[in-house]
Amino acid sequence: MKTLLVAVNAKFSHTNLAVRYLKHALESAGIPADFAEYTINQPVREVLADIVFRAPDRLLFSCYIWNIRQVEQLGAEFCALFPDVPILLGGPEVSFDPEDRLARYQWADGILCGEGEPVIAQVLAEPRPRGIFRANRFADLDALPFPYSDLGSLSNRVLYYESSRGCPYGCSYCLSSADRTVRFRSLPLVFDDLQKLLDARVMQVKFVDRTFNLQPERALAIWQYLAAHDNGYTSFQMELGGDLTTPDQLRLLQTVRPGLFQFEIGVQSTCAAALEAAARPSNLQALRENVRAVGGFGNIHQHLDLIAGLPLEGFDRFAQSYDEVFALRPHQLQLGFLKMLRGSRLYAQRETYGLVYSETPPYEILQTPQLSFPELCRIKRVEEMTELYYNSGRFQNQLAYLLRDCPSPFRMFLALGERMPAQHPGKYACYDLLFAFAVEQGCDPEVFSWLMRFDLCLHERPRRLPEHCALGNEPLRRQRFPGKPGPEAWIELFPFDPLEPQNSQRETLLRFDYTHRDPFGNASCTKI
Repeated sequence: MKTLLVAVNAKFSHTNLAVRYLKHALESAGIPADFAEYTINQPVREVLADIVFRAPDRLLFSCYIWNIRQVEQLGAEFCALFPDVPILLGGPEVSFDPEDRLARYQWADGILCGEGEPVIAQVLAEPRPRGIFRANRFADLDALPFPYSDLGSLSNRVLYYESSRGCPYGCSYCLSSADRTVRFRSLPLVFDDLQKLLDARVMQVKFVDRTFNLQPERALAIWQYLAAHDNGYTSFQMELGGDLTTPDQLRLLQTVRPGLFQFEIGVQSTCAAALEAAARPSNLQALRENVRAVGGFGNIHQHLDLIAGLPLEGFDRFAQSYDEVFALRPHQLQLGFLKMLRGSRLYAQRETYGLVYSETPPYEILQTPQLSFPELCRIKRVEEMTELYYNSGRFQNQLAYLLRDCPSPFRMFLALGERMPAQHPGKYACYDLLFAFAVEQGCDPEVFSWLMRFDLCLHERPRRLPEHCALGNEPLRRQRFPGKPGPEAWIELFPFDPLEPQNSQRETLLRFDYTHRDPFGNASCTKI
């Protein structure tokens, strides 16, 4: 029988670990299997047509909050076409209420709950398995093979890698809190896996370990290996406990190649009452010190997370959390919204805390006793402006000038968002909108227009310009002088040093080299 494992990823660049591990588990038991990856952005009919073309005898879907709507339609329509082909579901989106799901999904034959590798072969030993199948043991991570047998076709994709499973913490909003047992893959096997990825020169590897630096010496050993075997190209992203970084780790991190590591740190809130309600222990002072230390190295991209809508945190207190995390100047600040996930402890406590949420994926919070729906909508505005102006990295010098005396970045982004038209303007119009806002806030229009040009030059040759962008000095660029621009470079004369707009009024000639960019997308910039 031909078994097809289906992954519907959030983006084309993403890869799915689960279907690869399950394929290996089935083939090790002598059961032929294949997998197919699609994205949520593809038309469902297009995905369905490809699945039908593959003619599976059994179909298994990997289910998450981001793809469950597509899976529901795909499963129902495939069943209508081929009612004799069994369909099974697995993944976190269906594992915590399987009885309810099977009752609703008349097209599904069964649901696998928990870790599938130890039980998938046993389940598929039957020609048409039916019912709910619960894993009664954990997978042995050392027994799992290297997941990527198709590295040659994944050079421009993000590859997920797992060196540990489970999480010791009990954050009440997270499904990982249901499994407090942490298991590790042996370091020699991890090093062998990572070397395969380095040798293949893949673009980016994201560790899916819930807290990568849970064991400090282990995290240090992996970082040391990656630094020693760096291929000069591949980057590695890890989710860290920001308060767990040690002095030994900091000493190593200061020396690594820019772009080798990217860190994601879930701060979630700085409100003690909210963190306690969410069972999220954190040493915020240690976290701040570590983030500032790594930020000072200038070689590691840091991504900090906040969650709006946590119990006991109202609008003004969340604004304070935002401002305190923004003060750490991460390269990205992701402002997320609480999701009420079935299987999480907070879902069971939803009535206790008076939480109102959407019943449709991704189950976002709508209202709490401390935070009204209109206030959540205002925070959404801040999130949009943070993504557009801060996280994009395209406005960093303009924002630095605008925020230099700003007491609250949250209030500033809120005011900016509330003047943003419902239909967002194009890329260059966003520069003009920021210019108008900055002038209203008292910024010098001439300085701001030159900073706009500087930010543009850092990312692209300034061919098309926003309306309020300084025009620059075109005759100068036609002159011959050392370091003249080629097709991948640009030269610009500024009336002041744009890196110090308030301290230097001397003309400054800068050369932008687009063949060399820092980890944050900025072109190499040198004074001539």
